[in-house]
Amino acid sequence: MQFINIQDMSAAIIANRKKLPSKIDLIVGIPRSGMLPATMLATQLNLPLTDLDGLISGKVFGYGATKDAPDVDKAMSDARTVLVIDDTVGSGRAFKKARAALEGVPGNIVFCSVYSQIAKHPDVDVVLETNSLSPICQWNMMHHAVLKNACVDIDGVLCRNPEAHEDDNGKAYRKFLQTAEKLHATSGEIGWLVTSRRETYRAETEAWMRDNGVRYGKLIMTQTDEEHANSPAFKARIYQETGADIFIESEAADAAEIQRISERPVLCVATQSMIYDGTAPLAFRHAQKATGASATLAKLKLQARRLAGDKVYYAVKSLAGRG
Repeated sequence: MQFINIQDMSAAIIANRKKLPSKIDLIVGIPRSGMLPATMLATQLNLPLTDLDGLISGKVFGYGATKDAPDVDKAMSDARTVLVIDDTVGSGRAFKKARAALEGVPGNIVFCSVYSQIAKHPDVDVVLETNSLSPICQWNMMHHAVLKNACVDIDGVLCRNPEAHEDDNGKAYRKFLQTAEKLHATSGEIGWLVTSRRETYRAETEAWMRDNGVRYGKLIMTQTDEEHANSPAFKARIYQETGADIFIESEAADAAEIQRISERPVLCVATQSMIYDGTAPLAFRHAQKATGASATLAKLKLQARRLAGDKVYYAVKSLAGRG
């Protein structure tokens, strides 16, 4: 099972840039997922950017004040090369619809997909990179068909994690369960919601799911103190028992432990990576080191600011080009 994150897509675009026309005047994204690679390319090449409706109506998006102005006049001319891009192509429905909508629009219009299962797809002109059948992408993972046979964590995936003052097993926690902000909307039905939340809070959890439009087959919660205290082992056991295709977990360390016990792939939301070998993702280990270094640097900066005073401190930063 292949997982693609935004970093992967950026690398695929850069590595396969030679496959694109040598001269492009306008980048057009197919909403919604196609706007991600379109924005990447338009920014990297400093080209005008728009969507399908904008191309038809002759409008481009703004481009900010920190860059040289792109050549909008050429982008709007009849003698232009337009790259229409989407993230993936499967059945080709989105590209067929785009071609029909753009019929009669002037210019050399080139249709491109970042990913495809086959190198030469009949509905696109350029495929940048081939991949596996129906990969899970970071930007639409909670709308993927795999959810119907997936185990999905709740806190840190569907809603935010409780803060320390909310995790009191009392009134504050119950309020959190009722009002927690949504992190991901979902499409279709999730096979199993598997959470370390205690069975005591089933009513509040089910109410939140109803209020936020989350459909699921079964909600599995911890029944004992031991299950609650050793959440990764509990989740790994459920994962094995259900025979689900994937477990989507919020925390990196827990995700690695679930994978180690179950010996099955786990998608970690915190690091946006798939874990196959039971070790914490490299991105997580780097983040831990970076967090420690950042904290030390922040303390040093604060001490310098206190000693020098705000006026001197910010003057030095400005001279150093970091204001």
